[in-house]
Amino acid sequence: MLSLVMREFLAGGLRHATAFIDQAAMRANLALARSKAPHAAVLAMIKANAYGHGMLAVADCLAGHCEYYGVARLTEAEQLRAHGCEQNIVVFGHGYSANDIAMAAKLRLTPCLYSAQLLDEQLQQCHQHKLPFWLKLDTGMHRLGIPESASKCIDTALASPLCEVVLTHLHSADEPGMPSSKQQLQRFSEALKNSSKGNLERKLSIANSAFLMQASSPSGYANTLRSLLPAYAPEKEIIRPGIMLYGANPLAQAIADEKLLSPVMTMAAPVIDVKAIARGESVGYGATWRADNRGHIATIAAGYADGYPRHAENGTPVEIHGVRCPLAGRVSMDSIGVDISALIKSGVQVHAGDSAVLWGATLRVEEVAACAGTISYQLLTGVSARVERVNF
Repeated sequence: MLSLVMREFLAGGLRHATAFIDQAAMRANLALARSKAPHAAVLAMIKANAYGHGMLAVADCLAGHCEYYGVARLTEAEQLRAHGCEQNIVVFGHGYSANDIAMAAKLRLTPCLYSAQLLDEQLQQCHQHKLPFWLKLDTGMHRLGIPESASKCIDTALASPLCEVVLTHLHSADEPGMPSSKQQLQRFSEALKNSSKGNLERKLSIANSAFLMQASSPSGYANTLRSLLPAYAPEKEIIRPGIMLYGANPLAQAIADEKLLSPVMTMAAPVIDVKAIARGESVGYGATWRADNRGHIATIAAGYADGYPRHAENGTPVEIHGVRCPLAGRVSMDSIGVDISALIKSGVQVHAGDSAVLWGATLRVEEVAACAGTISYQLLTGVSARVERVNF
């Protein structure tokens, strides 16, 4: 059921597509992440405009509730500092020139070093600026990270007193049982064990949203890591929740804890026209949908220019007056058509100015994403700049 606040927002009418951001839900999701590893520090991932939720507003919302923020680009970190954010900020990529390292030092940012090819030069720059850094090891993702086999590089980096944290990224933490993740953690452990400097006490960062959501309890979580990482100490861990902060399930399967994840964004838009349609008439480009019987179509002022997925198939649910109605026809740049025939027949009237929910608390973004053959990450990060964000 929609919250009272959301019902009041929608009843008040919308001028255009709007993303309502429930900040209390976001903080509750962060608390859930922390409950999985209660002794660990929390790095909240707020890259990509906080997964579409508005990076600066999210930074304000989570201030005092986590120890670090994580971003992907130096420009994102610059925006946060210009906004007045004093939190520890880790920049996870991409590329660090001498100028980048100098800027990171000036803004008190922490770079994450990940390239064996660039490591010597970057270490020299970090030492010149006395800039602490994190070190990323590649244990199977083969995207960014020092290869586990590059023991000389790892030794060199770990020998630096400026190396604060060692991390890796799990490529399949969403799979049941996490067999691939366990293999990666074994590789991570071996890389540290084989390094002449790997026995130095240092913080570790491993868990993303999927890994955290796999844990049934804090003790189960700790035991899993302890069994694979002899160097693991709960108080020296930094967890990195991302998509779960925004209320979307990161796992490939539904789980009991999914109900504990509170959707943060409600994407809504106004009905801008209602019209009767005859049997056999089509809706939208390419006439991909035709009416089986006489009925009614509502046109909603949201399209792929707002971030609604262009490949959403006919029948994708859209909520009007709390009732699911099927998408009818292709998604246009600025609008979609929705078959409201059943709603009208039930005696519920729909008028221009009414509100439609595209995803939110009662229509999860994962479900809409599945109807479009994509993932929740893409829908959330794809909400465009012209969509107003309303925080409450």
